[in-house]
Amino acid sequence: MNSLKTWHFGIDNDKLVDLVLNGKKIATTYLDSPSKIGEESILIYDNEKKACITKTKEILTLKFKDITWELAKLEGENNSLEEWKEKHYTFFRKIDNNFNGETEVIFEIFEVTKNLIQERFNIATKIVENNLDILKKINKIEEINAGFNNYLFNINDQYILKICGNQKDEKLFDTEYKFYLQNKNNSNIPTLYKYDKSKKIVNYVYEIIEKVQGKTIYYHWYKWSESERENFIKELVKVISKIHNIRYELNNWKDQIKTEVINRYKSCQELFTKEECDIIEKSFTKYDLILSDNRYALIHNDLHFDNILLEEENIKIIDFNDSTIAPIDYDLRLLFMCKDEPWKWANIEMDPYQKPKDYQNITNYIKKYYLELNEIKYLEQRMNIYKVLNDIRHLERFKNKDLIENIVNNSLQINETI
Repeated sequence: MNSLKTWHFGIDNDKLVDLVLNGKKIATTYLDSPSKIGEESILIYDNEKKACITKTKEILTLKFKDITWELAKLEGENNSLEEWKEKHYTFFRKIDNNFNGETEVIFEIFEVTKNLIQERFNIATKIVENNLDILKKINKIEEINAGFNNYLFNINDQYILKICGNQKDEKLFDTEYKFYLQNKNNSNIPTLYKYDKSKKIVNYVYEIIEKVQGKTIYYHWYKWSESERENFIKELVKVISKIHNIRYELNNWKDQIKTEVINRYKSCQELFTKEECDIIEKSFTKYDLILSDNRYALIHNDLHFDNILLEEENIKIIDFNDSTIAPIDYDLRLLFMCKDEPWKWANIEMDPYQKPKDYQNITNYIKKYYLELNEIKYLEQRMNIYKVLNDIRHLERFKNKDLIENIVNNSLQINETI
């Protein structure tokens, strides 16, 4: 299965994936065909969680204006053909400025051959049934639609079962386990109840962790006064800096970042103008200098407000499946990015409440209370590089004009200040 390619929908992906799993959507439309008849591939959620395996049954090539209501309904459309066409026309115009009703599109009809969600649920059930000494009576097992190669389940609203779904990532589970051991007396992280890599019950490594009660900071931030926000960051910095206390040595991190940015840039270089390419490529010559001043620690690596909760008055940080050894400032990059795009990591419910004006002071508060950050040379330029890395990871997949603009602007800032 790992050799199969993955795919997703260009708009409203998670909603459409659910329609596929419910049997209400069996077709999709492209400007060019990514599949062949009889080919199988893996349909994924926005967070790259694998939903199901699909098999292409039929491919139709026709002009956009000739798509009929009978075909549109196969895409799970509940509205009129006119509304369907307006929605898709707007999307395709973002990809191709010359798109019009005469443009040929590919209409693909597919079937689900394996429900991967049900497969994961069966694995979780087997683990749960063999850990009743910890979990006691089982009233609820539900998958949490988060993570990437890990399978996450809520057990009785008291425990989180986390299963390593990719054998290549089992070493990361070891890293996370060590993180819990090194921070076992830390009241700001969940309790680890079990770590099992024996593979006696199932052929997977898994963990059973305390489920933190409370809501994420996204539920609080937009309601807080500015003084409450500053006080929260002050307390959060205490928690983060305590985690960063354990220091490491690492030799190739700088090269890893630079190599990844350059390789991803090369894979989508055609999306940039010649002038934009010159700006980006010039910035690459600055990376070695900017990324040379590093204070390494075992970091969370996905530190945003959806992974930070308030349990009564206690700050709790969750979700360490991306934890790694990296510079301490790298752990703060997503919080810095909230200044411009705070909604990016918010859940669907809280997304509309996140406004840049509420985040304009967040980076100042972080630097004010995390004094060691201010000792890092080129801190602002490093954050520019992290933004480029974040955006170029998404550009290969979404080919969005805003991402292109962000990459160029951040590269320009690197060039102008160094």
